[in-house]
Amino acid sequence: MTISLRTRYRSSKVRFRAPRAGAILTVLTLFLFLPTLNAPAAQIMAPDLDKAVDPDAASRPMLVNLFEFVQGFTAEEVKRGTHGAVYRLSKPTRVGPQQIQLGFDHDGTPKIARLVMEISDNGTINQLSVTEAIVMVTATLRPEWGSAEKVVTRTVQHAFKDYDPAGPDKAYGIDTGIESDQAALRVYPTRSKATFDIRPRLPSFERLNRTAVTRLLEDSTLVMKPLDGRAPYRSYHAPDRLFSGKVTGSESVDTGTWRVAADGTYCVELAPTAGWRCSTIVRNSKGDYALMEAVDGKPIGHVRAMLDFVPGNPQGLFVARVADVLPPSMVAEVTAGHTEERRERARDSSGAKNTVTTYFRGDGSFKEGPEDGRWNVLQDGRRCWKVEQPEPGGWQCAFLRETDGGTFTLVDEGGRVMAEALIRQGNIKGW
Repeated sequence: MTISLRTRYRSSKVRFRAPRAGAILTVLTLFLFLPTLNAPAAQIMAPDLDKAVDPDAASRPMLVNLFEFVQGFTAEEVKRGTHGAVYRLSKPTRVGPQQIQLGFDHDGTPKIARLVMEISDNGTINQLSVTEAIVMVTATLRPEWGSAEKVVTRTVQHAFKDYDPAGPDKAYGIDTGIESDQAALRVYPTRSKATFDIRPRLPSFERLNRTAVTRLLEDSTLVMKPLDGRAPYRSYHAPDRLFSGKVTGSESVDTGTWRVAADGTYCVELAPTAGWRCSTIVRNSKGDYALMEAVDGKPIGHVRAMLDFVPGNPQGLFVARVADVLPPSMVAEVTAGHTEERRERARDSSGAKNTVTTYFRGDGSFKEGPEDGRWNVLQDGRRCWKVEQPEPGGWQCAFLRETDGGTFTLVDEGGRVMAEALIRQGNIKGW
């Protein structure tokens, strides 16, 4: 039995009652760290972009997120007062528990950090573990301190050169290169602990909320200038939430959708990969905008690029907007668990049109004769598929448009017809 969205089937197995396809679905989508910018592991899929904003999470300093999500600590306690707050985080190590205490003033500016480390009776182990921990903290809190590792290593070597588990407590100043701003290492042998105190020196950023981010992006071109010196990436954000972007000087164009989550997280989905990828837009004290990495919608302090916003679409970036195609929910409904007989517009060497039969499984895989692959549906309604076995192929993406005869046409992002398709219920080939 063939599938048509304009027909109500009385089959006991499948009954489609979907409404007639209308104009293209305006989708909430998002863009963040683009594939062309080699997104880091911290860039994640957003599980729920519309969940209510957690006031505690929204007020949480970015530095706490950085230690938790990047350095592997677990936030255990926060003490608040009239002048600020102190967060305590911990993580296990090969020597014992390690703690970081972060003090912030009333406006969230980091003022002091204390690293508390367990030490053992073995001076060699202490020297290695303490050096490793302090270097990690200085790299996080004082990224501009270029000689930190060398200075810290020399100080720790001196502190544990003749280590005596029963010896007296000792303190060692560490020159940070800034006048009147020494860090301090203290060793407490009888208590099996060592501490390291340092003042964080990090740029101050304000996270923007959903309204502010949407106002900046809607019907605007975002110019992303990576800090690593790569060419700027320009992306147009259409009012109907469609997205288009490209690296300056490149002919390749990314298309997809964009959206802003309830907590202000900026997200994009780019063809051919389904799923939101998110980051955070922040503003520094000078009024400059930046793109910051985020985990679960929480900014972690790593700035990837500086941002400019230009009204409209002055570069004329192409937007994949096609009328009268099926929205993503319908595309998934008529695809999953069914067989598509597709006659492609491209002709083979003999001049005949190529006919392909594909069974799309509900788990996102498909069978096409001897070939196997995977498929997905994007938020803008495009279905994308790729052969993976026995020989990997390239991605193909197409919108689906229903015809008056109950068949479908596959349309590319430019509105050109790629193929005609008849969709039959179930796995008619027994694959």
